[in-house]
Amino acid sequence: MTEKTPFKGILLVCDMDGTLLDSKKQISRQNREAVKYFVEKGGRFTIATGRMDLGIAQYMPQLPVNAPVILYNGSLIYDFDKKERLWYKLLPTDVRNVLIHLMEKFPQMGIEVFHGGQMILLKENDITDMHLKRAEFFPRRATIEEVPDGWYKVILAWEHEKLEEVEKYILENIINEESPFYVVYSEPFFLEILSKEASKGRALKELIQMLQISRSKVIAVGDNMNDIDMIEVAGIGIAVENAHEQLKKVADYCFPDNDNHAVSKIVEWLDKKVTNYSQIICK
Repeated sequence: MTEKTPFKGILLVCDMDGTLLDSKKQISRQNREAVKYFVEKGGRFTIATGRMDLGIAQYMPQLPVNAPVILYNGSLIYDFDKKERLWYKLLPTDVRNVLIHLMEKFPQMGIEVFHGGQMILLKENDITDMHLKRAEFFPRRATIEEVPDGWYKVILAWEHEKLEEVEKYILENIINEESPFYVVYSEPFFLEILSKEASKGRALKELIQMLQISRSKVIAVGDNMNDIDMIEVAGIGIAVENAHEQLKKVADYCFPDNDNHAVSKIVEWLDKKVTNYSQIICK
């Protein structure tokens, strides 16, 4: 490690919504400059998000991402430079029967299927309308029979109190230990169905192997339930102040919230500590 590249060998993995992005879904100047500084000083920076590639495309020109990104909450590792899928885990085809059952049981619930770089809208409600406005892209509307196989994930979208009922019903009547999929909240009004082999933590393990780096030199930052196993996999797991309380319990450190330039504060902290990096390895 030299003075010119103090962050060499360190990978910083950052969640987007609620972490890198502020409440207006923007990357602050402070965060942009901090990430640029981190990379210029030898660090590797990437994103781990529930979004698909189209959902982060608008942000990529603002960020010096120099490692493959984790998309769809860990269902895909994607190399933007090569435009290549490096690793992925798809939902099993029998998830169709689960959705058919849920649509009959909860007809007002919104349902989004992610397939082939596209959001396919099966059922609309106020939450899916909000999601589309926020994401600024246009979905394809289709019936479940019209959607081809090869789903990365499904989002069940509804008010949180109603989603809690849906989650309870799924856990009591549909999913068991042998099920090939699971559910996790990415936001209070998004309950996601993913392959049991897919998560941000599982994808991060794969990425670490691809990059041939030590887990002890990986720093992961997040805010929600879908970030928990990623935080646990990393050598240092960091929660932002606005994070879910369960994530804060497993994180090694807690930094300011996403509206107060959390990522810039993390890089500033690392810059002070990195000369004796071994002292901040907590796992």
